Amino acid sequence: MVRKEKLGRLCKERMIDEIVSRIKAEPNFVITSYMGSSVSDLEALRKNLKKISSEYVVVKNSILKIVFEKLKLESETQKIEGGMGLSLSGDDIFAACRTLTLFAKDHDKFKIKGAVIEGRSITTERVREFATFPSKEMLLALVVGGIKSPITGFVNILGGILRKFVYVVAAIKTSKQNAGTASAGVQATSASAETKS
Repeated sequence: MVRKEKLGRLCKERMIDEIVSRIKAEPNFVITSYMGSSVSDLEALRKNLKKISSEYVVVKNSILKIVFEKLKLESETQKIEGGMGLSLSGDDIFAACRTLTLFAKDHDKFKIKGAVIEGRSITTERVREFATFPSKEMLLALVVGGIKSPITGFVNILGGILRKFVYVVAAIKTSKQNAGTASAGVQATSASAETKS
């Protein structure tokens, strides 16, 4: 019996350490309550999250409480009630918020309790707000598009300056050649005048 208890404690500690290290690796996550959701619904959610490099982990309440305490996120323990799950968001927290919000709309028993982003507590309302933000790819496309326009204008201006510079250099060269030819002509004329005298 004692051995069984030790084994249980060891498993619990390993689970806590595993979740803590995963959250440290991916510090942005959404806290949810899935109580009453079917296994097939949660599997469908996992598949949708996997497409955006996120995952959904079901966590026992007692373990989640210790995880939050270890990560100094004690304020999040008040969100723990019923069956709890964490969505570790991967690269794109907005895409994860969108996927979870859409799922919660179609599954009334699934509740979004909030989120933690870069160590800061986020409310359910903010998670829903984030769900309306464009995806990371769309944001990058907008940024690149915004950057491209000024660069194109800058390149055109720079091209114009270079063309003007080339024209000025060519004009100076022509002017010097003409001055050289004129000077040679003057020298020839004065030499010819000296010879006659």
